[in-house]
Amino acid sequence: FLLEKKEICWNPIHHQIRCLGHIINLAVQSFLFPDPIEDSDEDSDDEEEEVKKTRKEAYRKMGPHGKLHNIVVHIHGSEARTRDFKHLAGRTIPRDNSTRWNSWYLMLKIAIEKAAATDSYTKQWYEALRDDFLSPQDWETLGTISNFLQPFYRATLETEGDCATIDRVLFTMDILIKHFEKSLVSCIIFKLLQNLDLT
Repeated sequence: FLLEKKEICWNPIHHQIRCLGHIINLAVQSFLFPDPIEDSDEDSDDEEEEVKKTRKEAYRKMGPHGKLHNIVVHIHGSEARTRDFKHLAGRTIPRDNSTRWNSWYLMLKIAIEKAAATDSYTKQWYEALRDDFLSPQDWETLGTISNFLQPFYRATLETEGDCATIDRVLFTMDILIKHFEKSLVSCIIFKLLQNLDLT
C-alpha cells in the first residue's frame, strides 16, 4: 500500500518497534546493578557454601535493596521458613528475578507493605541475617527506590500487547525520561544538602 499509493519504500525490519517492556527492564536492571551479579533463581542446598556467601556479600554491597534480596532468598530457602514468614505476614514476598519484568519493584512493594513482618522475621533469624538487618534508614531508602521504579512498572503495563502503538510508546518514553531527569535532579540536590556544613 505505501509503495503503491505513497511511493514510500518501507523496510519493516529497519523500522520495527522494539519491545518497550524489554527496554524498560534493561534500563531498570542497569539502574539496580551497576555491576552485574551472577545469580540463580534458586539457592540449592547442593551449591557450595562459599559461592552462596560470595553472592550474599555482593548483594549486600548494593545497599538496602541488596540486603532485602538476601532476606527474601532466605525466606524462600526452605518450605519451613516460607511458612514462618507467611504466618507473620499472611503471604510471602515475591522473589526478584533478572529476567522477570518488574520483579524488583513488586518485591520492594510487598516488602514495604509487610515491613513489620519482615523485621520480625529478620529478628527471628538474626544469627543468619544479622548482616542484612534493615535499619529505619534502609527502609526509607527502599521506599525511595520503590517510588522511582513505580512509573517504570506502570509504563510496562500501559504498553503491553495491543497497547504498544507507536504513539503510546513515544509518549511513554518521554514521560520516563522526564521522570528520570527529575529524580536525578532531586538526588543531586539531596546529596549537595547532605554535604553542606550548616554549623
